[in-house]
Amino acid sequence: MNLLVISGSAFPGSHTNAIAQIIESLVEQPENKVTVVDLCELDIPVFGQGKSDDVEELKRLTEEADAMMIGTPNYHTSYSGVLKNALDHLSINEFEMKPVALFCNSGGMRNSDPLTQLRMVMRGVHAMVIPTQASTCDSDFMKTAKGHVLKNEEIIERLSLMIDTLVKQADSEPVSI
Repeated sequence: MNLLVISGSAFPGSHTNAIAQIIESLVEQPENKVTVVDLCELDIPVFGQGKSDDVEELKRLTEEADAMMIGTPNYHTSYSGVLKNALDHLSINEFEMKPVALFCNSGGMRNSDPLTQLRMVMRGVHAMVIPTQASTCDSDFMKTAKGHVLKNEEIIERLSLMIDTLVKQADSEPVSI
């Protein structure tokens, strides 16, 4: 399976990116390939204001992925503008019937509202969003010299379940609509 993990935070070293890195470490390799894209590192112009090499690369990676995991910080009970802008550059061509899992991080308490909204967006591009999702909060992490480390074992188990579900979905016969 070729898994694309998108971290939708506007800041380097974010909790969202820490989750993306954990996902990468949980995926069995080399039989599965994982690519982590941290949107804050890319040059993605505001939708409608042109394209960039990074937009074309994101399109290519999304199209080639067998499954995706998309993460966002919780910004005012919604997903990030950086992620929204990146998704606006993509279309049904990249997502149709592709298995997708969602995760988010909130500063204070866990809140899955951003995932509810992302689920609607994914439905609009005909992705197959799995029912299991993960929502963390800052207290689930420990700060180290290397960055944020997820210490909540239940969430790590949930991420593993999400990966297993995506692998099964990616390996099943695709259905077209």
